[in-house]
Amino acid sequence: MKNRFERELLVPLSHCDNTSCLSVPFMFNLFMDIATDHAEQLHLSSKDLGENMFWLAVRTKIEINRYPKMCEKVTVSTWPEKAVRVRANRHYAINDSEGVAIAGKTEWAVIDTSSGKLQRLGELYGADFEFCEDISCEKNYARISDNFENAKTVGEYTIKSTDIDVGQHMNNASYVRALFSLFSCKELNKHPIKEIDISYKAQSFEGETLNVKVREAEDGAFEYGMIKEDGTVSALVRIVRE
Repeated sequence: MKNRFERELLVPLSHCDNTSCLSVPFMFNLFMDIATDHAEQLHLSSKDLGENMFWLAVRTKIEINRYPKMCEKVTVSTWPEKAVRVRANRHYAINDSEGVAIAGKTEWAVIDTSSGKLQRLGELYGADFEFCEDISCEKNYARISDNFENAKTVGEYTIKSTDIDVGQHMNNASYVRALFSLFSCKELNKHPIKEIDISYKAQSFEGETLNVKVREAEDGAFEYGMIKEDGTVSALVRIVRE
């Protein structure tokens, strides 16, 4: 059996934006949730890996062809890429009646929190594990410079208790929700997002404030730095709009 995990669902109202379509932040939630469900099925969840072992998202890329609408039936699927070293991709897709509406991938690692060292992922899967060779996103992850010295400040976000996950730091998807809270509905509706990359650089914690800066890239994309009060870059985001 190829280890591809999927489930059908009707796009929930709680996952939709003001246009009655699946919102970008909830795309991240759906991918994170189905990855967790698949890890449980494969006995590779954090509790299965053992004490002090924790899955760590390094970066995520999502490409949007269409925005599924509220109560539309979709199939959400995920599968891991063959692991060679300490990092490997997990691929995602959301299919509607026309095919792939949304494609995504996340580069994951497993960290030993007691030593701070990354573990070799290839050793986690058994010798008989059959990897699915499909690729969801052909493009490479975006390279985003962390130098925002001369960039414009667009807002700030103070991390709340609702942003914190079981690792006691800001949840991966919460960075996207925090960034999108700085956009107006008018702005999002006028220029729908076609592609988004996020790179997680440093942990953030409840009560900390992230200063958000933006610059426009040469190709017209917008790059955001989410920067802690001490100047540490917590996350980098690149957005391509229509």
